Amino acid sequence: MNPACTDGVDSYRYERKFVVPRGMAGGLPTLLHASSFGFREIFAERFVNNLYLDTPFFKFFNENVQGLSERRKIRIRWYGDAAPRGECRLEIKSKNGLVGRKHVSLLPQCDPLLLKRPDHLPLPPEIRLQLVGMAPTLFNRYRRRYFLSADGRFRTTLDYDIAYALPRPSAFFPRSGNQDSEAVIELKYDCELDEEAAAVAAELHFDIAKKSKYVTGVYQIYAS
Repeated sequence: MNPACTDGVDSYRYERKFVVPRGMAGGLPTLLHASSFGFREIFAERFVNNLYLDTPFFKFFNENVQGLSERRKIRIRWYGDAAPRGECRLEIKSKNGLVGRKHVSLLPQCDPLLLKRPDHLPLPPEIRLQLVGMAPTLFNRYRRRYFLSADGRFRTTLDYDIAYALPRPSAFFPRSGNQDSEAVIELKYDCELDEEAAAVAAELHFDIAKKSKYVTGVYQIYAS
């Protein structure tokens, strides 16, 4: 196995997405368990919270909508059904076609005021530079379940109860949001396994789809 194509953190991996109606999410774990690839749940279900950052003219949003092969997202992520306490993750996610990678840095606390002075953040200079001019544009939250194939080569996540909201000026954690009508399955694997992944996709019985939670949320929140 190529060690440069493992988990998507500072390395490249494939990510395939399948979109289903929200009401079908409850039956998807059974479908994964029944697969010949023997998917099993490997982690407790949890809430994933994301605060997306973008330029004043929504550069990252437009890159995705235009379908550019090379595009980026910057987000702050934390887990759990509560406002963030303590450290959270700064994730810079880069895509080149269907292959993605992400760089993860830890922030000492989830305080929106930190973003106003990125030069003061305890981050490498090249990361701080990428935060200049960025501002929170969207809050996104969902439940996630995690699965792994019996041979350990394919990971699958199921995201459902997806909601979007405007970030509040003084906090990262809005009280409510707009609901997404869809659930998302993501199939993640090393880049040399792309041909074999077609067999996994065939057993899911859903078409591969282009679904960006950030793009969906911006349309819902800013165009409504």
